[in-house]
Amino acid sequence: MTQSGEERFGEAGLPRWPPPGLERIQGDLFSVASRGALAGTFLVLPLLFVVTRDGGFATLGPLADAWWVTVALATLGLAFALDALAYAGRTFRRAGQALETGHDLATVLQVLSDSKRDMGFLRAGARYFSDLDVADREAVARIRVFSAVLLAAAGLWLPVAFSLGLLFAARGLLSPLELEFVTIIPGVVGYLFGGAAYLIEERRVRRARKRWYAQAGSNGSGSARHRLGAAEAADFSSSDSSSADAPSSGSSSAAPSSSDGTGRETGGTSSVGTPRLLRRAGVAMAVAALVVALPVLTLVPASAVGPVLSTVSAPAFEVYGARAARAEAFRSYAVGGDPSVTPQQAGRILHALTFVSSGEEVGPGERAPEPRVAEPWVPDDGATNPLGLDPSFWGDSLMARAGRGFSEEEMSYLADVATHPMADDFSRLARATALDVASGRWETPFPPGLTMATLPVPRFGQLREAANARLAAAAHATAEGRDDEADLILSEVLAVGFLLADDGPTLIDNLVGYSIIETGGAALQDLYRITGRAGASAQLSRLRQVADRTSAMVSTRYPESTEAWVRLLPDLVLDTTLVRGVRWEYFINLATIAPCLNVNRMVFGTDEAFDAFVDSARVSLVRFPSEEPLFELARSGWIGAGEGGPGVLERLAGLYMSTGENSCVRMLRQVQGPDI
Repeated sequence: MTQSGEERFGEAGLPRWPPPGLERIQGDLFSVASRGALAGTFLVLPLLFVVTRDGGFATLGPLADAWWVTVALATLGLAFALDALAYAGRTFRRAGQALETGHDLATVLQVLSDSKRDMGFLRAGARYFSDLDVADREAVARIRVFSAVLLAAAGLWLPVAFSLGLLFAARGLLSPLELEFVTIIPGVVGYLFGGAAYLIEERRVRRARKRWYAQAGSNGSGSARHRLGAAEAADFSSSDSSSADAPSSGSSSAAPSSSDGTGRETGGTSSVGTPRLLRRAGVAMAVAALVVALPVLTLVPASAVGPVLSTVSAPAFEVYGARAARAEAFRSYAVGGDPSVTPQQAGRILHALTFVSSGEEVGPGERAPEPRVAEPWVPDDGATNPLGLDPSFWGDSLMARAGRGFSEEEMSYLADVATHPMADDFSRLARATALDVASGRWETPFPPGLTMATLPVPRFGQLREAANARLAAAAHATAEGRDDEADLILSEVLAVGFLLADDGPTLIDNLVGYSIIETGGAALQDLYRITGRAGASAQLSRLRQVADRTSAMVSTRYPESTEAWVRLLPDLVLDTTLVRGVRWEYFINLATIAPCLNVNRMVFGTDEAFDAFVDSARVSLVRFPSEEPLFELARSGWIGAGEGGPGVLERLAGLYMSTGENSCVRMLRQVQGPDI
């Protein structure tokens, strides 16, 4: 078996290079350095950039809608980082084994630094190193080792220091600037000095190589281009043949001799503790791999939570603004308020109305309705509705039917519907000047574990039935010639609708309010028409047309990009011209996603700007003391903080994320399994 090119020096009697057993670690320090540099480029620098840039709580980060680029780069960079650490661990282990077999530390370091595969020539003073004296060769060897060690150390430093720095930053022990400093500065110093040493060594080697190639050759043509002479070629072949016949160890001694970089032989001894230290360094690389992987595997997937939720939390809420604008056509027709009906009394009446004829039990956090009436608004005893018209269509058709007249059976049926036990309560609710929904609907403090997502959805099926029943009462009064009473009943229906639309803290409150307004308004216009009040009917028709045109003109068009949408959310929450339930929805959405919107907030937590926004939102949204508990529930987002202690997933994420009150970690308590 012949030796490879780097083992054939062209001069007989030179020692084999690399020494036996060290072939697998030749140039490994530069391999570690290159892998570490790739990890720093694709993993550390992008993540460090987004972690330390604070653009505010309502932003996806410095890359905005291109947030996914960080995820992609970090995933690729993690592969390079783990490869670098695994390679370094294997190198340390093999270097320790080499020391245990008798190789000295200087030789092992020179082999580790020999990425150019010419260290053997340098030690022997052969080939293009033949013009260098001993001192120069010693200097080149030392500089090469120094450069390789520094570059490899810098490559390993970046991912490890960044991961450890995140641990301290998440606990408030490092600021963004300090995290940048401890991560970048030592690595930059290593790269600068290691790179400078590499350039110095490369310059010396290049000059030596240039002088050697410039020697006159003897190729029969007198060319100045260097060629191996016949004698030199013969020596090379002789050395090759001798090597092929020699034992594979390249030495008759059990412990191969080594050189100090100058060609002088040295003993094969090494420090007793160094092999053990290198083995421990190999184990440390495995630990470092875990340290590097954990923050990437927690922060990077979690960094997609905020942008994804931002996308799905931006439905076309502008349609609700259009409905609100159309409803304004009927505001002046609502019955006047009575200050004797307090907002809290109105809230209790509303809650009782929503449970009429319902056998459902109250949900967690709900009050028991008082009184609780079992009789339905619209009789449903199995008998056929003599009107032949579903109650949900009474607003569009019943009043027009009244103009044509009802049969005796139909009048009897309408009279039964009109005399419900809660009819007076409906009228009393309509006269409230304001509506405190929360005081009548929820029992506070809320039970532990309740969140906005698990808060029972208000039941409004019975309230719609109540509005339909009052339309039936108005139709019955019209058929009997009591037009003023019919007008008053429809004004009460409109008033109840506006109370829900204006004061309801949830979007479903507002939507049900608009539905009741539209139903009552259509019936009112029919009443004016069939009772011969053409002027009033025409005026209401004009108001509806103006409202329709206005709703089309002021329809809000939200930004198309997710980043622009997120930045707009705080302003929408505080915009009192928007539908109230929509503003509450926006606040809950923002409270849910803000801690996870960008990596900076995930690591360092929300700041004073977010706290100031929450305070402003409280002032803007909370109208009654009863809504304070609801606001506290809303500020925890849709999923809240969860019950019980932190689980495994939360503990791992908490190593690299802020664990404060408004933190991304608290979201993980809801998504973790019961016993991971």
